[in-house]
Amino acid sequence: MKKITIFIAAFFFNFQLSTINLNAQSVFQLPNPGFEQWDGGYDSEPTHWNTFESSDGSYASLASSNHHYRRSGHRPEGNGNYYLTIYTKSILGIKANGNMTTGRVHAGSMSASSSDNYNYTQRSNSNHCQPFSATPDSMYVWVSFYAGSSSSVAQIEAIIHGDNDFIAPNWLDDASKYKGRAVAQTTRTTSSASQMSWKQLKVPFVYNGSSSANYILVNMTTNNTPGAGDKNDSISIDDIEFIYSAWLTDIIIDGVSLDGFSKGHFDYVIHVDDINTFGTDIGYTSEADDASVDIVRNTIDDTTVLIRMTVTAEDGTTQKIYTVTATSGTPTIPVAITTATPEIPVIYPNPANSFLNIICDGMLELVDMQGRTVLRHQCTSGEQVDISLLPSGLYSAIINGTKTSKIIKK
Repeated sequence: MKKITIFIAAFFFNFQLSTINLNAQSVFQLPNPGFEQWDGGYDSEPTHWNTFESSDGSYASLASSNHHYRRSGHRPEGNGNYYLTIYTKSILGIKANGNMTTGRVHAGSMSASSSDNYNYTQRSNSNHCQPFSATPDSMYVWVSFYAGSSSSVAQIEAIIHGDNDFIAPNWLDDASKYKGRAVAQTTRTTSSASQMSWKQLKVPFVYNGSSSANYILVNMTTNNTPGAGDKNDSISIDDIEFIYSAWLTDIIIDGVSLDGFSKGHFDYVIHVDDINTFGTDIGYTSEADDASVDIVRNTIDDTTVLIRMTVTAEDGTTQKIYTVTATSGTPTIPVAITTATPEIPVIYPNPANSFLNIICDGMLELVDMQGRTVLRHQCTSGEQVDISLLPSGLYSAIINGTKTSKIIKK
């Protein structure tokens, strides 16, 4: 596995374009999460990933034959050219599970269950370690899993650990060495080796360790029990994504929780007796401790106050905006919180050449398939946004922190 360093100049467009910084992005997402870059041919290692081909240990030379390959295509609603497949292989009659890692494979024994077979972060080698200091809330990953047995369980795990050469699974019982872990498991999604059946796994990170966050070790295998399963069991993997929370779980105004609050509803209207004293003390509870909240209280007129709370997740990109509109005097709405009908974002044309028409107020972000935010622009409904200088490709459109659609730039 090779690591690629890319230098990208900053371009200044007539709209607000965020500077692309791959180093900063890699703090919050894995490099090459969709397995689009490879070191060579179809059975080479994916860039930034490692398998038996680059293993060490007493049996490294015996185990170095490939247990993986590149396949053309992508998961449902995806847009990449490739995805990864790893498979179980028999070596001298011993079943060796498919194995892929951001660290290094150590092949130290011919016994599949030996503690001398493991994956580990090798900090002294930049090809076999992945620095990572963030604390995502969840991991999403697309998989299609074929297994001869319906009881076989494939596994994808991500371990955020301290400044150590973490060994998995040997060190999982030592909470002082890691900070948190996400474990995605699946039984077979298809009983036919020739038929793909994709599903997205969504699992939380559990932060039950006591170490700092310095590195991440991601391991993927065709079976969570070493040596189990059947020869030619295979799991295909695409688009690993870390999710960061920008949700509130409570809004507290003048010491009272907002009645009828739901974290997935963003706009509230309330009638109050005294508009002049309303909202002088605004509090909240965020779902994630590392989210930041910017609060703005605006007096619109003598009878109306607007409170706008912009929640930004740890990654600095994911945002959600909550608004509370308070009115006084003779109410023109029921004296309670009423549910506002949200404006449904509309973005067209798609595919687009030079401009996007935006039917929605709010912050528009376009994110490329490497997870980089390449455009950030505060839009007014009905506005045209110039995208003529963006490279052709597929982008995720995010409005006010919520992913809305995929946009094709011709």
